[in-house]
This record gives sequence, C-alpha cells and structure tokens, in this order.
Amino acid sequence: MKYAAVCLLVAGVLFAVTARWFGGGSESVQAAGTRYTVTVVPADRVEVRVTSGEARAVTLAAAMPSMGHALPPVGTVQADPGSFVATQDVFTMDGVWELSITLSGDQGQELITVTILV
Repeated sequence: MKYAAVCLLVAGVLFAVTARWFGGGSESVQAAGTRYTVTVVPADRVEVRVTSGEARAVTLAAAMPSMGHALPPVGTVQADPGSFVATQDVFTMDGVWELSITLSGDQGQELITVTILV
C-alpha cells in the first residue's frame, strides 16, 4: 500500500513538471466584480486583461495560505488597452495561490480575488 502511494505521488509530480515544460502550465482564470471583469493569465509575468470596465491602474498581491506566504503588492504596466502586465514575478513557487487584484479607473476602485493553481 505504501509503495502504491509513493508511485502515485511520483506520477503526480512528474505530470505537473512535464505539463509545465511542454506548455500545459497554468490556465487563465476569469473573475467579475461589480465594476470590472478580468481574465488573469499566470505566465512568467502575470497578465491581467480587463474585459469589462476601464481600469487605469492595476496592482497585484499574492498569498499562499496553505504555506503561510504573503508577498508585497506588485505593480503593473499597461501593455495594451485593457491589458496590464506585472512589473516583477508574482508567484515564488508552484501551488495554489490567492491573487488579490486592485483595479482603479472611472468606475472607482475595486478588489477582485481569484484562486490560481500555478
């Protein structure tokens, strides 16, 4: 029984690693607040696409509650209209993260939180 559990654990790790190497990576996540709707693309530099509402500024703050990690907020730069890219790495390791996205614009300020598997 122990052997089977170890094999399953090794298989899971190998799957996660190879999926990342061959383009599986993390999937985008969509979320809606009352003022804005976003799609988060967790790449090397996290991208936030504002799909509803007109944001002028976006700030990201990541936390990994299961590990007790909380990182300082990260700024973004506007890459294209409605597309904001983090100015530095947001996630320090693989796992389940809570990403708090603060958006500001004509509709006011709003905080949207999403859970992302990296």
